[in-house]
Amino acid sequence: MHLIIDGDIVAFRASASAYRKNPDGSKTDLAEGIARARVDETMATLMQQLHARSHSVYLSGDKNFRHYLDPTYKANRVAPKPKWLEDCKEHLVTQWGGDVVNGYEADDAMCMEATERGAGNCIITSIDKDLRQIEGSHFDWVKQERVDISSMAAAYTFYYHVLVGDAADNIKGCPKIGPVKATNALKAGSGPEDWFEIVRRLYNNDKAYLLNGQLIWLWRHEGDIWRFPFGNTDEEGE
Repeated sequence: MHLIIDGDIVAFRASASAYRKNPDGSKTDLAEGIARARVDETMATLMQQLHARSHSVYLSGDKNFRHYLDPTYKANRVAPKPKWLEDCKEHLVTQWGGDVVNGYEADDAMCMEATERGAGNCIITSIDKDLRQIEGSHFDWVKQERVDISSMAAAYTFYYHVLVGDAADNIKGCPKIGPVKATNALKAGSGPEDWFEIVRRLYNNDKAYLLNGQLIWLWRHEGDIWRFPFGNTDEEGE
């Protein structure tokens, strides 16, 4: 089996864990080599646990198009980055064949490869549930959870996240719609065309709906910016 691995998360978790907690509650960074060793440990464990014969690793680079669509995208991430984060990313590139992508995100690259390979021919390996908008096998190595996502479940995940937004990425979602209201609203539909219209009515603002759809949609092909797939979109809601 081929693994498609979220290198951003591997690097972040390895670097963020490379510290010692002091008696006074402060933290002391451990050596760079320990962070890199934790990258190796995670990668080797994934390969062995999932009986993988090959793998791809993707890392996000510069000039993410989503920042041009919305300058506030991920603007809430103001906490200092772990000391060894860039070193861990470099280690993934030099030792594990990691690919740094520019102009879009590692998540987009992962979904593009998964689309090309086809469901059943790879495992998308990440703890990020946003990736479950793509059909196929997914593995969360922290929760030790493997799930197979159908095309219908993948579409549902996308429309659900367009409604509730993504606090981690500073995407607000549809006003006054939280997880319970989103779930109840989507229950009234039986598939993507219904869900598109349900979400559109709740937004009542095509410009905001389109923007959030483009921020949340992960590319299936190069330059795959999300457009309204159903209905008459000539008029913008108020």
